[in-house]
Amino acid sequence: MPISSLYCPLPIRNRQVVAPRDYGRRDRAIELFAELRHHDAVRETLAYLLPGLAIPDLNQEAFCFVQGSARVRIQIVEDQLAVSTVLAALKPAAQATAALRFFLTRISGTGQLFQPRLDAGVISLAFSEPLALMHPLKLVELLQRMPNEADRNDAWMIEQFGVETPDREPVEPLDAAEFGRAWEIWTAHWHAVDELMIESRRRRSVRFLDALGSFAANQLHYLLPMSGSVRARLIEAANTFNDRDEHPEKRDSALAKCAKAMAKFSAEELKLCLGHAHFAINPLDEGTPSLLTSTLGSGGHMQTIVDLRATGRAMEATLELLSYYLYLLAHHSWTAEVEAALRKGLDLVSDKPWREAADALWNHANATARELGSHGERDRDTDRPGASGVGYE
Repeated sequence: MPISSLYCPLPIRNRQVVAPRDYGRRDRAIELFAELRHHDAVRETLAYLLPGLAIPDLNQEAFCFVQGSARVRIQIVEDQLAVSTVLAALKPAAQATAALRFFLTRISGTGQLFQPRLDAGVISLAFSEPLALMHPLKLVELLQRMPNEADRNDAWMIEQFGVETPDREPVEPLDAAEFGRAWEIWTAHWHAVDELMIESRRRRSVRFLDALGSFAANQLHYLLPMSGSVRARLIEAANTFNDRDEHPEKRDSALAKCAKAMAKFSAEELKLCLGHAHFAINPLDEGTPSLLTSTLGSGGHMQTIVDLRATGRAMEATLELLSYYLYLLAHHSWTAEVEAALRKGLDLVSDKPWREAADALWNHANATARELGSHGERDRDTDRPGASGVGYE
């Protein structure tokens, strides 16, 4: 029997509560750097990125903050700024060659600010540069990218290569009630993806495939606090099935393989890959009123949804609108008011017949963009949002 509705449960992933950034401090840091007050510029940049944390004298002691499972250490040594986070320690019995190949081919890269470093069997991501060259915006980019790279890979490397993680921040495991809900979400989600894939292949619509791929990745990113091999495999697969430059048949095949592999996870395996982490730096992009407007209130992609509803293609209209909401919630942080409004949209869709869901979500999207977004901004249809499957955190 064809799928008749979608279930949109409440998330288990904790909402990221982060102090608002003072952009004046960022501008002040740039001014200090221009005045050659490099130590002060670094301190002001850290105060901008990490509001609420006490920044010590980096000449005297290292400063450590936690980003997910990564512990990041910053210190100034002889007018050199050094930033590092430990990734793994290679045990004698570990697959050292395979692990090193992964570090050198997947984590390192030409033009990348940070690179893996091997010292006494311990691999770290590291960066070092004279203070005179450490522009505040470079430091901002470094501290937003490097810890997330470590957090994204460390647990997965334990499973794949048998490495140790001697300096890893543990995540808080889910309690029994949370995991019971998580398992229900997991199984229901991949069942829905399987059913929607049947529809996708029957319709042979690239646009439907776009929306389905976004839904497959982003609903789980929004609902579950994933880590380890689950998150790594989902991100890697989504990089293919959500890549609009790839041939649709290759994307379809990648999504089918991903769904099949994910459905094989046992409850015990999934439990090891879920847990609440804490982030000193917001791992999500900052949501803005203009993003709400361009995603939910304007552009050629919204006109297409009008056409889908007018021609009775309510399933396609609902899935595409839903993919926009999940994209906004999975990869962006919002004020409590905006997040509640987006969540209300999902509640309107959950377990509702396609036509009812399409009408309700269309009206809600327009009202949300009008009330909480900016006005007069339009996006190009070629930049249609909602297809990203790359993980946060």
